[in-house]
Amino acid sequence: MAMHYLECIAISFGKPNTNCENSSYNEEINLNSISFNKLLFSKEISEMNILSANELTTLAYRKVKEMILSDELKPGQKIVQDKLALDLGISRTPLRSALQILEAEHLVQSIPRRGVIVRKISDQKIVEIYDCRIALECMAVRNFIEIATEKQILKFQKFFKNFDTEKPFDSKTYQEEDIKFHNYIIENCGNEFLTRLFQQGNLVLCISQIGLIRPPSETLLEHRAIIQAIGDRDIPKAVALAEDHLEKSKFLVMEKIERESLRKQNG
Repeated sequence: MAMHYLECIAISFGKPNTNCENSSYNEEINLNSISFNKLLFSKEISEMNILSANELTTLAYRKVKEMILSDELKPGQKIVQDKLALDLGISRTPLRSALQILEAEHLVQSIPRRGVIVRKISDQKIVEIYDCRIALECMAVRNFIEIATEKQILKFQKFFKNFDTEKPFDSKTYQEEDIKFHNYIIENCGNEFLTRLFQQGNLVLCISQIGLIRPPSETLLEHRAIIQAIGDRDIPKAVALAEDHLEKSKFLVMEKIERESLRKQNG
């Protein structure tokens, strides 16, 4: 009895099936086996290429974002894509995809006939960002106190331990700690949608791009007061302190806008 066609397909690549009675039939089966294996192999390569492209886009996105936030790429600076792709060791395709993501996050903008530039954040935009931060962070503080474990509270209380108002310290290091402090509350507030809104808007990162608005000698004490209130699980006090902390910085920016407006009127 002739063997079924699928039973004659060799498992190993290009290996003839000795169980087939007809040699020409066996050769035909073997050729079909080769084609079948090639098809599977090309499919695997295609899937690998897709994964690789996605990974390259992610790596490019993270690197360019880091360059923007570290001020290596400055606000208003044009991003020369050919040079940047060469520096990153990638083609322009994943870089373009990364820049599209960063544009959606308001960190870069595409301008006709100019190309892609690092977005400048106006003072008015900073005020709007603070309005969003006040609403979201105050809710996050409330939620965090309600659901935080003792282990999370203890970890939170370690923020700013290495800073002393009586001793000089690096402003950049302080700013990095400030970002971690605010992000920790957001990421552990138990509201996934709030966290996503906050992160996709890059609310803390946009503020960090322009530097510290108030001196650490002033804000460090405020941070420690918030840490103490959260450690005591005093929701009204912690929320009030968090709101006041952000409102003070927002007020300084609003004062600057007013001064510039008066200068233009008188100039």
